[in-house]
Parts: sequence; C-alpha cells; structure tokens
Amino acid sequence: MITVAVEAAKQAGDLAYRYFKTQPKIKYKPDNSPVTRADIEAEKLIRKIITKKFPDHGIIGEELPPVNPAARFKWVIDPIDGTRDFVRGIPFWSTFLAILENDKPTVGIIYTPTINEMFVAQKGKGAYLNGKKTKVSKISDLKLACISHGAISVFRKKGKLKGLVKICDIVKHRRGFGSTGLNLLLKGQVDIFIEPGGGLHDFAAPSILVEEASGKFSDFSGKFSLTSGNGVATNGLLHNQVIRLLNQ
Repeated sequence: MITVAVEAAKQAGDLAYRYFKTQPKIKYKPDNSPVTRADIEAEKLIRKIITKKFPDHGIIGEELPPVNPAARFKWVIDPIDGTRDFVRGIPFWSTFLAILENDKPTVGIIYTPTINEMFVAQKGKGAYLNGKKTKVSKISDLKLACISHGAISVFRKKGKLKGLVKICDIVKHRRGFGSTGLNLLLKGQVDIFIEPGGGLHDFAAPSILVEEASGKFSDFSGKFSLTSGNGVATNGLLHNQVIRLLNQ
C-alpha cells in the first residue's frame, strides 16, 4: 500500500504542478474556498490508482464524494492543500495522502512538487524526506521558537486570536508559510504549526508524519483528533505550552 500511495501522490502532485504553471480557471465552493480543474483532476488520478490496486478500500477526498466509507482501510486525499496559494502562483501548496486503518492513520504522505520534497511516514517506522530520515527540532524554549500559522480571520472566528497573539508575542519568529509550514516543521526549521480550520483531509497525513518525526499533533484541546476542525503540530517539547497559551 505504501508503494502505491507514494506513486499516487507523486503522479497527482506532478499533474497539479503542470496546471500550476498555466494558472487554470478558478471556481468557488459554497464555503467560498477556491477549486480548480487541477484539484479535481489530481484527485481523480489518485482515486484511479487506488481503485485499480485496492478496489475494496474506502476513499475520502476533499473534492469528490466518498467511496466505501465503512471500509477497514480508507485513503484520505487532499489533492492540493493550499489552493488559495496555488491560484495566486505562490508555491506554498502540497498533495496530501493518508491511509487509515480502522480510522487511525498508518501512512502519511506530503508531496510538494514546487520544491521537490516528498515526506513519507509509516506507523512505527519514522518519517522520511526524499528517502532520508527526518525529525522535528529540539527547541524547548518558546522564546527561541518559530511559529507558522493559518488564517487570522479563522482564529478570530473561533475565539482563539488572543491566544495566538500571546504565543506570537513570546516566540522569536512568526511566519505564514501556508501548507509548506508543515514541511518546515518536519525538517526542524519551524517548531510550531497551528491551523485553526480544516477537515480530515487536512490533518490525516500531517498527523502521522509529525508524530513519526518525533513531534506531537493534537486539536486545540490537546487531544489527538482528525475531525475537530483544527490542529496543532509541534516538536513535542513545546506542545503543552502552546496549548495552554492558545486556550487562555
């Protein structure tokens, strides 16, 4: 399964990258988030590859209806995580793919074709970047940390903006890297990544990648969840401090 997953993510990401160079037309979903032909075609390609090899597996994607959602093995697809950046020609987007066994992540992949980075994790076997083991940072002092975070408007909507500001007032660096913030966390270049809004497709792959890279993933309450609508990923050493400040 992991071999198929890597190949599917690679093919879909490369397909999306070809569209990225030509700037496809944009449509908007009911929630006003953008979607392009690249999103749809990349997800269709992943589904085709999965179905050919594992016809009885479930598939849950961001853009198309679920297939066999009660299956033991489910593939979770975000063909372009960071479509807002994608449509502006900003290279901060990736293809996310995860495999769940009984609703728990066992494989996670983030492929970022714009910078040729392929992160792969399998439960209990570590996280790898382009075939080499990768780990989060060892920074334990929040004053020395670097944070990447999602949309300010969503923090405000969820009543967490004051908590975010408290964290940002303490840390050394504050940046908005979009989806690529996860890449930087997995390489130890960012220490905290907070996403105030998202679904299963946004968190399934990053959650296992972060934990296999010796970090920690949770929702805003500090519990491991892929369906809470928010996520916090850290190097683990800073996690409790971040959760406490976020919720003050």
